[in-house]
Order: sequence, then C-alpha cells, then structure tokens
Amino acid sequence: MKARSHSTRRVSGKKLEILARRLRDSFGVPVRQHSFPEPLELLIATVLSQNTNDINSHRAFTNLKGSIPDFTALDSASPLKIERLIKVGGIAKKKSRAIIKIVREIKKKFNRFDRKTLKRIGRDQLVESLKEITGIGYKTAACVSLFAIGDDDAFPVDTHVHRILNRLGIVDEKTPDKTYNAVKDSIPSGMGYQLHINLIKFGRTTCTSQKPSCFGCPLYDICGWVGKSMKTTSNKPPVRDRRSEFMLLENV
Repeated sequence: MKARSHSTRRVSGKKLEILARRLRDSFGVPVRQHSFPEPLELLIATVLSQNTNDINSHRAFTNLKGSIPDFTALDSASPLKIERLIKVGGIAKKKSRAIIKIVREIKKKFNRFDRKTLKRIGRDQLVESLKEITGIGYKTAACVSLFAIGDDDAFPVDTHVHRILNRLGIVDEKTPDKTYNAVKDSIPSGMGYQLHINLIKFGRTTCTSQKPSCFGCPLYDICGWVGKSMKTTSNKPPVRDRRSEFMLLENV
C-alpha cells in the first residue's frame, strides 16, 4: 500500500487574524518608510538577501547601485565586477551569475517591468510568471508584489517566517513554498505587509531559531510548540537593536 503524499492544506484565516492582532499589539503597525522602489531593484535586492543578514545585503546592494545605477544594464556587466561589488553579502560568485541571468530573462519575458504594468497583471499571475524565471521562487516573487507594487495582501514566506508559522502550529509544512501556498489565500485583507514585517521582528527578538524567549511571549498561550517553556534566566525584555529593526527591502 502506497503512503499518502503530504498535501498542502489551506490555513484558517481566523488563526492568522489572531496572530496578526497579537503581533500588532506587541510591535505596532509598521509604516512604509518611503515611496515604492523600482521592481527590478527590489528583485535584485531580494536575491542579494539570500544567506546573509539584511545589513550586509544592504551594503552589497548599495555597492552595486553606486557602480551600476541602471540595473537593466546588469545583463551585460562583467560577472567578476558584480561579484566584487557584492562580495560583502556572501556567496558573491553564485549571486552575480544569478543576477545576470535573471535580468536577461526579465527582458525576454516582460515588455515593461514597471510598477504600473506589473500591477495590472495581478498578484497570483505575477508570482507564477516570475517563478518561471530561473533563480526566482515564491518568496522573491511575493516580495516584488508586496514591497515594489504595494500589494498589502501579498505575503512572502522566507525560511524564518516558515520556521515561526510551523513552530507556532499555524501550519505543518515541510518547505517555505508549501507554507506560502497554505497561507497565501487566508491572509486577512490588507494585512500582508503588517503580518510579514511583524513576524520578522518577532523572529529576530523573541522567537529566535535557537533558544527562543518563551517567557513573556505574546503568543505563548496559542503556540503549539512542544518545546516551549516559561523558564527564564533574565528579567530583561528581548533586545531590539539596529540589527533586529533594519529591513533591507524597506531600504531599497
């Protein structure tokens, strides 16, 4: 008898509403810091954010932008030059080649890659279209929709958001892509941005990957993690510093 394959189940919107409200009470309602960035710049910034922290990836982005202001020209740039510029962000050789390929494919696939054109396409179709491009997954595609187009119903799921939603028991999925598909249609209307940003802050300050601060956690009573504990060795609140507050995609 064949074992059943694991299927992605859609999450109850009610659970996400409770989660969003609790996080809002703890971290407030995040406000976009500036006007929307150009979609291609946001896309490249998301690639640079892979496997490093937001501060280092921002340095890599700033170096790249300072030397090659027009990102549409990246497809003809020297891989070694790009690699040198983005070295601070890690795995520069892999990222430089990925960036060149992505820009080439973007030019082939889209007549125009601007906010107005992409907004007309619609979130789901845009995400699927971008995902067809080598080097772009659901997270990167959803980031373009949320941060560059301003679609507040979009909800990117990176490894950290995936980890938190599974630890809380909101979902039971094996990969970020499966978590994304489980929650994308259940995000409370207009709250994708708020929930995404506050989950990241929550993961950096409280629900860290190692030794999470369960004591005083605003989600303790609704958390389904079997390892949660109210033990504490310190009465100090979770640390919120520049590293925990800085968001790369808010500073493109």
